[in-house]
Amino acid sequence: MFRRWLIGNEKNIIRNGYIWNMIGTTVMAVQSVLLMMVLNRSLGLMDAGIFTIAYTTANLVLIVGKYGMHNFHVSDTANIFSFGDYRRARWLTVAVMLISSAVYAIFATLKNGDAAEKGMIIFFTCAFKAVDAIEDVYCSLYQQKGRLDVSGKMMSVRVTVTFVFFSLCLVFIRNLLISVIASTVFTLVLFILLNAICSTVCSDNLRERASGKNIWKLLKCCFFLFLTEFLCYYITNAPKYSIDNVLGDEIQACYGFISMPVFVIGLLGNYLFNPLVQPMSEKWRDGDFKWFGYRFLRQIFIVMGITAVCVVGAYFLGIPVLSLVYGTNLEGYREELIVLLTGGGLLALANQLITIVTIIRRQKLLIAGFGACAILAFLLSTPVVSKYYIMGAAVFELILMFVLCVTFTSILWVEIKREEKRRKNN
Repeated sequence: MFRRWLIGNEKNIIRNGYIWNMIGTTVMAVQSVLLMMVLNRSLGLMDAGIFTIAYTTANLVLIVGKYGMHNFHVSDTANIFSFGDYRRARWLTVAVMLISSAVYAIFATLKNGDAAEKGMIIFFTCAFKAVDAIEDVYCSLYQQKGRLDVSGKMMSVRVTVTFVFFSLCLVFIRNLLISVIASTVFTLVLFILLNAICSTVCSDNLRERASGKNIWKLLKCCFFLFLTEFLCYYITNAPKYSIDNVLGDEIQACYGFISMPVFVIGLLGNYLFNPLVQPMSEKWRDGDFKWFGYRFLRQIFIVMGITAVCVVGAYFLGIPVLSLVYGTNLEGYREELIVLLTGGGLLALANQLITIVTIIRRQKLLIAGFGACAILAFLLSTPVVSKYYIMGAAVFELILMFVLCVTFTSILWVEIKREEKRRKNN
């Protein structure tokens, strides 16, 4: 019965795809929020701060593991690359992800004088997220073949059950390192079992072989997508690394608590946007620029509206709710919360702009804007945090996100008009 439910049937696929994409995206997004809540109440503020920087680093190297391939894979409606190419390329990027994690954990331990245990927590948290990267290549296939419902169900079940297991480890073992290691093994085994069932919906594609030439071509095609996503994530999280260097684990935990609501904006925007990746790819391929441009502009206004609602709600309820949820007094951080949420809205928009650029295959144009902002973040983040503390970090991030959004919106609008003119002339 479970198998029948997991792979479903072909009735109401589009509706079920929307629903389960929404559920899967939600459980993935709230996982860190709920883990932080359990962790802070079980082990205290210090371990919560360590896990904040470990989870931030894990999500950074997760971008290495995914390598910007998800939307490229889903929008590959012409099947230029086989699933074998995508899968083999993903094994390579996950290997680089784990090696990078080990190098960073060792470097952070030596540079900051942290205990070896903190470095190990960082590495195994990265290994924990590596399972997400492995799962993603299969979810991309299911979505590409019109079974977004299957990928949503698999993700929802794995993440939910893993969260329960992780939480029980924290409560009963009361050791963060052991809990992370045990949860990593558990979620890997669970993925293997679930995917063995889900893969039957695309069994023919799973038998497709990889071509060494195509693998390197694929990696080359996705390089700028990976680089822009990596730089984007680094830019938005540079303040956390500066806080880790300058202010310590307890302040890191507080910053992590007030920045948690930021995910809500991106989450709500993705509910309405992710299912559009495939149809937008087809409209772009068919030259329906009017529909494409309308969806592009509509998404900007949707994100702006969601951000406004979240900011108003956070102003009145944000701090009391967060203080209650995390069992920590966060009074005095209301202004920082509002600034972070505004920046979060711009971040959500920037991520969707990246996806649209992927659809039209103009990803190289993003690198200049990201590169400039990344250099500014690297050079100025620590001085700003040292002088202005959390408010400085929040305002600095907001400015960077505003610059990115204005730049990318301008690039997209110009490229859409240019392509429309080119096709008319041909």
